[in-house]
Amino acid sequence: MQDDTLYAGWEPSLLDVIRRSYLYPQAPIGVGTAAVESLTGYISRLAAAHAVETGTLVNRELLPRVPYTKGAWAGQVPKHLPVYSFYIDAHTLNGVGHRARLWVSLLEQLTCVRRLDLLTTLPWAGTISCVHLLRTSRVWCPSCYGNESSAAQSVYERLLWAFQMVIVCPNHRRRLESACPFCGRRQYVFAARSRPGYCSRCYGWLGCEPQASTSDSELTEQIMMAEMVGELLAAGPTLPAHFGLDLFRENVHNFVRDSGGYRRFRAGFHPRHVRDWIRNAAIPRMDSLVMLSRNQNVSLIRLLTERIDSGKKPDQNCVWKAHYRVATSVVEAALQAALQAAVPPPLQEIANQLGYRTVSSLQYRFPALCCEIAGRRRTEVRTSRPSPSKAPVPRDRIEKALIEELSKAGFTDLRAVAASIGLSSKRRLYKDFRDLRLAIVAKNATIKKRRLAAIRPAMAAAFNEQPVPTVAEVARRLGYATVKPVTSRFPELTMELRAYRRRLTQVKCGHRINARVRQRLTEVLHSGIIGQNSPWQQ
Repeated sequence: MQDDTLYAGWEPSLLDVIRRSYLYPQAPIGVGTAAVESLTGYISRLAAAHAVETGTLVNRELLPRVPYTKGAWAGQVPKHLPVYSFYIDAHTLNGVGHRARLWVSLLEQLTCVRRLDLLTTLPWAGTISCVHLLRTSRVWCPSCYGNESSAAQSVYERLLWAFQMVIVCPNHRRRLESACPFCGRRQYVFAARSRPGYCSRCYGWLGCEPQASTSDSELTEQIMMAEMVGELLAAGPTLPAHFGLDLFRENVHNFVRDSGGYRRFRAGFHPRHVRDWIRNAAIPRMDSLVMLSRNQNVSLIRLLTERIDSGKKPDQNCVWKAHYRVATSVVEAALQAALQAAVPPPLQEIANQLGYRTVSSLQYRFPALCCEIAGRRRTEVRTSRPSPSKAPVPRDRIEKALIEELSKAGFTDLRAVAASIGLSSKRRLYKDFRDLRLAIVAKNATIKKRRLAAIRPAMAAAFNEQPVPTVAEVARRLGYATVKPVTSRFPELTMELRAYRRRLTQVKCGHRINARVRQRLTEVLHSGIIGQNSPWQQ
């Protein structure tokens, strides 16, 4: 029997065993800075650490473990490699979608390295739209790569270079390159032969010695945008838990309120886009966020992570209209100048010149002056307008024209009759000549019924004609401008006539072909090419 007092100190404690990783636990570079590494660049460096090509690591170890995201096999691990080119749209691995999240989870599981999502834009998923976010081709800064002999071991791909709106390097103040200086070709963001610092097509070194920073005034704005995006990437590890789209919508709502409404919110956007942001109907794009940040003089981090209050508390009794911002003296001077004109302009035109959308702001402050301008304009326009030269059309003339049209056998167009006797519309015919108008309408109905009754016999007689007419020809004979009255009422007869014409055309073509064959055989027989004992002779 075991003695507890004797063997109590011999009880072994459980060891804290660290789980071994399947791949090398390679630490990412630049996390928490603007020069953070991209996920595609991390995979390339991971392949180089295992002394294999990037395509070998992806095809042998990574792709067979990534489940499908769409279709009937969604959630299942593929049994074979995809037949499409995986690297065409591999730039989405650095994005905000579900595909990037799957690859981050897989690499964290294989390498036992945490927070690989900081190598992508996943920390901002749901806050920044994926539309026009990342570029599909690779760009780089040769000065960041440096010399091949000195920097080949520490070179890596920046996530900042993957953004479409970043076209310059903020550190070296030079434009990013997109074509290899040796082969002159462009490259995918991620390729089977990707290697940091080298061309994935010809394996040429893409770096150069760092140059002195130049003060190019044309790149100042682009450098500022690149620095704003870099600040966004650097803040990834320290994002607050409460940040999100709701906070951004509240800030935009405050901006619109302080500026006096959607129409007065001059930020370079259409009011519809701003309204969609506030109503949570759309996610803002990166370029829109940068433009809004610069317009409101607020950093991009504060715009998305902090509640911005300008300190302006709107008065509940104040109505946010334009007349609270335009000086009264300016409005009065504009109205007095309009009143002195020979023909005063409309009040709407004056309001638009002052920046108003409606005339209510003018009428609110200067009602008497606005009434005087409107009355004088009405008087001047009435007196300057030429008097009508035409007298009213006599009643007997209209009645005579209607009786003549009623006695004709053809179809009568009342609008054409009214125009021929000088009436601007046929409204007077409805008011003073009701009986004649109804008689003309009844005559038109009779003619229309007679035409419809003649369609079927005309279509049936078309089968016996030689040559057989088309449907358009039959409709033209009946007085129709188009074939729609015939085809809509007799679709079966129309199809039969067209099929009959098609069969006759095929038979005629066959007869012509047979006649040509017989003629050709006769010519060959008489020429002596075929022998006397040939079966063609028999």
